[in-house]
Amino acid sequence: MKSGLPSLCVSDGLRFAVGSWRVQYLRSNKVKRYTDTFRFQILSLFLLISIPAAGLSLAASHFNFEVASKQVLNAKQTSMNILVEQYDTSLEGVENYLKLLLYTDNSYAALRREITGTRYQQARVWLNDELSNLMSYFPLVSGFYVYVFNNDDIYMSKRKDQIPIDAQEYLQIRIPLDKPYIQPCVIECEEGKYLISGYRNSFLEIGFVIYLDELQAQLRTGLGQDDILTLLFLGSGEEIFLGEGEIPDKSGYAMLEKEFSVMPVNLRLYFPEDTMRNGISFRDKLLMSMTLLLAGFIPVFLIAIKRWFLIPMRKVSSAMQEILNGNIDYRIQKFSDTREFCDIEQAFNHMLDYSQNLKIEAYELKLEKEKEELINLKLQINPHLLLNSLSVVHSLAFNQKTEEIRDFTYNLSKYFRYALRNASEFVTVRSELEFVKTYSQVQRVRHPDAFYVMYDVDEELMEELIPPLIIQNFVENSTKYAIRPDKEIEIFVILRRDEEMLRLAICDDGRGMDTGLVQKVLAGEIVEDSRGQHVGIWNCQKRLRSFYGEKANFRITSRKGEGTQVWMEFPHIEA
Repeated sequence: MKSGLPSLCVSDGLRFAVGSWRVQYLRSNKVKRYTDTFRFQILSLFLLISIPAAGLSLAASHFNFEVASKQVLNAKQTSMNILVEQYDTSLEGVENYLKLLLYTDNSYAALRREITGTRYQQARVWLNDELSNLMSYFPLVSGFYVYVFNNDDIYMSKRKDQIPIDAQEYLQIRIPLDKPYIQPCVIECEEGKYLISGYRNSFLEIGFVIYLDELQAQLRTGLGQDDILTLLFLGSGEEIFLGEGEIPDKSGYAMLEKEFSVMPVNLRLYFPEDTMRNGISFRDKLLMSMTLLLAGFIPVFLIAIKRWFLIPMRKVSSAMQEILNGNIDYRIQKFSDTREFCDIEQAFNHMLDYSQNLKIEAYELKLEKEKEELINLKLQINPHLLLNSLSVVHSLAFNQKTEEIRDFTYNLSKYFRYALRNASEFVTVRSELEFVKTYSQVQRVRHPDAFYVMYDVDEELMEELIPPLIIQNFVENSTKYAIRPDKEIEIFVILRRDEEMLRLAICDDGRGMDTGLVQKVLAGEIVEDSRGQHVGIWNCQKRLRSFYGEKANFRITSRKGEGTQVWMEFPHIEA
């Protein structure tokens, strides 16, 4: 019955809230109801018309833009292809002639000889004249270089206006290092940038040099002022800007690319995307502007939907999440002037108030029941000890031990005064230990030399607050069930503080418990035998949960004939 009470409370609260909301809704003015929701019908109609119209206009504008863009791209690509094919033809002729010199012409075989020889110098001059004459046929080439690598001899035939002396000297140093016969490369110096490509046989390397500033001037014919030309070397992935300085920022640019067939180099053209928009007609631009204007009105209406509907719904959802997270005191504040949401707000808050009142009543009933259980527990334990104590007093009186009777009854009165106090209040460690000592003195009269209690508690922990009877209960269990006839058992009470947690242990070296009994205790079951029910440990476990909830830990270990150890851990409570 107790487990079904909360769900019953919530169910009753929901039925009450829904019924209250329904009555108010039906009694409201029908005209006002349709007036309050009319804007949503208008909005729906607007969206049904405007979104398809805007979509069609955007699709048409996009199609026209794509057509105009393709026309601009095709024009630039065609122009670029013509330029690259012209240079390809020229470079292909250069390549064929240089390979002819290297692999079939033996006129320069004397370059295999020593550099100081007459025939070597004569072949050197002949080859230089041959390359100088070749430049008149290929105006794209700025010069040729010859590198006799066996003699480490390098010289150039060049156009003086494109390759000055300083540039020539620098190129002659760099060419053997950069190895342009393997991969075309660009060498940059103060005079400009030079594209180098070479070919070699077993003793000789010949290559051509192109002044990139001159190449750029020729390629830029017919290009826009903001267009960017670069060379991409496919082998290394390096991209060289045909112009002064570093490559400009290419964001907002479109790219075209064409590969040279003679060498693994691509020519790239970057041009502003605005160039493609210039090809769009005035009619298409007007259509696109109207489409964008129409699309601009859609967010305005969406903002209205958000303000009138989405935000209120989000607040209702947030309120429900607060309740799920345990914040039962949360209430919805006014968030909308719309009548429907006002009704939801009132019904929701009323439901929470009703449910919370029912939950408080259920909690109070639960506390009252636990209090009754504790009282019943006292009535079970204390009379049992009282009867045993009366038997002890009778025995002492029979033997005329007046001094022992006085001490025994005094300790017995202290015991009952402490045990019958309010069990729902915390006590200090000091008072609990004093109570344990009093109880031990009472029990030692009944069982002299049967047990001995030792305490390992620091003085600084004496004022810590703990539940009452939490130590005494387990000391009592040791004196009742762990005593051995063959020796005096030792009972240890140990208390430590670890940051914000108190760790308590009560251990003895008595009879111990069997495994089945330990498992029952840990499972929270009440132990029962021929002498009746034993509720001491069960009661302690329940009180730990009542005082500390899930923060308390309880553990018990025992072995038959070796003793029992009880371990408890619970939070430190500020005094």
